[in-house]
Amino acid sequence: MRGDAGGYGARRFAVWGATWRDYRRGEGNRARARRGFLTPPDERGRLVWIKAGGTPEEVRLGIELLGAVRDKRQDVRIVLTFEQDYPELFERHMQPFRKVGVGYGPCDRPRVVRRVLERFQPHGILLAGGQAPTNLLQAAEVPVIAVNTGPPTRAVPPVVRHWPVDPAGAQAWPEAAFEAALAPADPQARFVEAQADVVLRALVGGNVERLWWWHGTSEQWPAWRTAWQASGRGQSDILLASLRGDATEAGLPGADLAVSAWDRSTLAPGTILHLDDRRWFAAAASAAHAVHLAASDRQALWQGLAGGAAVSLGEAPAAALPCPVLGEPTAVLEAWQRLSADPAARRQQGDAARRRFWDERRQVDANFDAVLQQVWDW
Repeated sequence: MRGDAGGYGARRFAVWGATWRDYRRGEGNRARARRGFLTPPDERGRLVWIKAGGTPEEVRLGIELLGAVRDKRQDVRIVLTFEQDYPELFERHMQPFRKVGVGYGPCDRPRVVRRVLERFQPHGILLAGGQAPTNLLQAAEVPVIAVNTGPPTRAVPPVVRHWPVDPAGAQAWPEAAFEAALAPADPQARFVEAQADVVLRALVGGNVERLWWWHGTSEQWPAWRTAWQASGRGQSDILLASLRGDATEAGLPGADLAVSAWDRSTLAPGTILHLDDRRWFAAAASAAHAVHLAASDRQALWQGLAGGAAVSLGEAPAAALPCPVLGEPTAVLEAWQRLSADPAARRQQGDAARRRFWDERRQVDANFDAVLQQVWDW
């Protein structure tokens, strides 16, 4: 289980080991939070606890829920806890709200859960991703809403609302574990840019005919780079390449330039531009003739669909998407060749991708409204 692996589950030795490592690294605050020694905001008012998981997507979801709850309820205090800190997310998306506390969260050991509930005395709990904390659900005597949260591993009192990220997530939760379920929807569709501010196509220069975006893993990249060079597309086109997850910050062997080091000068045909800054994903999706997500993460997936380009996938998706699944680099490059010769087909695929993105975003917005209405009733 992910929570146990990170020392935030209920297994004693996993929690002890993680706490010991915290102290060794000089992260005493994290260690104390893991053991439940948390202090709520001093101001008066009922408290809503938002308990986020440990991935960037889950922490971003927690930040979004915090802002939405604050807009809906000015009277409550809000605590946002997380399992992993991402300072850049807070700098970019967190506003300086009043009556708000933010920091590392507790594990799910029974004694720790009792300590936190006694200190917080929450009026309601929002789970933002992560694994369902079974001991917390067992001990909490307040409404709990689970948003994109993994299913509990044993019988627990039902949450009042269950919002799954996709159909597989909906099926994973036993019916006895929730009172009502919302339609599956991925909040990442709400967080990506529907329209890019930077026109990448104009920046690269007029000698380049087309831009293509590839997104995958560092293990997949060598084979893709070899196929790209053999295809001859580099004579007139530019390849935008990015890596999934934490590997985005690593170098990309064979890339000519990283976008973080680009001075916005004209690029020559054949350039391989490494998108090592995810803030460029929206511009890439809007400028690319086609996008191939060899191993997509949720941000890249919805950003690719939002850009209006023809999108293909290297893996079967968890939800229904208007995207062909193409496993081999040669199959992708052959598809790109066909799209180059058939602008109408490319526009048709791009329009279908963008419609799918807006369908998902509308469902996400509807789910947010349902969650906030529940919080309003607390």
